[in-house]
Amino acid sequence: MSTGTTAALDRLFHLQEVLLEVQHKTERRSKTPEHLAHIEAAYRDAARQREDTEKTLARASDRRKLLEGEIADLNEKLKKYQTQLQTVKTNREYGALLNEIDVVKRDVRMREDEILGLEETSASATAELERRNEAFPAEEAGYEEQMKEWRAEQALLAEEISRAEEKAQAIRKELEPRLLSTFDRLARVRSGIAVARVDMVGPQTAACSVCHVRLRPQLLSDLRLGRDTVTCESCKRILYWNGV
Repeated sequence: MSTGTTAALDRLFHLQEVLLEVQHKTERRSKTPEHLAHIEAAYRDAARQREDTEKTLARASDRRKLLEGEIADLNEKLKKYQTQLQTVKTNREYGALLNEIDVVKRDVRMREDEILGLEETSASATAELERRNEAFPAEEAGYEEQMKEWRAEQALLAEEISRAEEKAQAIRKELEPRLLSTFDRLARVRSGIAVARVDMVGPQTAACSVCHVRLRPQLLSDLRLGRDTVTCESCKRILYWNGV
């Protein structure tokens, strides 16, 4: 195999190994270990319930303010009607005003009843929030203690991923654009495995290490001569043979 082709394939295979390392470590960093998953779920559930209780209190407070504003407006309307009662001249007008006053008083009572219900909701939510606020710091501290080792491992993985990505960029700069383009295209559709090592399964017999299809003698000969890159006739990956 020609020295130039061998060197290029060596670098290409190395690039693939580095990129697979990045992929593996990125997946590992993003996934909480199974033995910690239930701890994380319990902590997030406690945090969510605490947040939901705070929202319940906020909604009750906002609704009460709205109702109190409406009651104030209705009371002003009631005063106006009561003042008008003193000036009406006919029984018909007097009766109509009394009906309007009854409607306003009914609307006020409805809002006052709702406020009483909101007060009960707020009292219950306040007690629950106090209980959750009292318990949450210990829950959070326990969660962070359990996750501390995993956080340290995540930080280490992030550093290793960064170094590997820098290494991959350096290798890319050494490769011919056409070969690199072929590699990237294959990697996208072949789960990151664009280069397949050739396995010798006999004195003169070789196979693709990924799809395990045996190579034709002529293909193996072309690979050994190394005048150009050779691809597997089955999976179309770039074949890499280091002569061993």
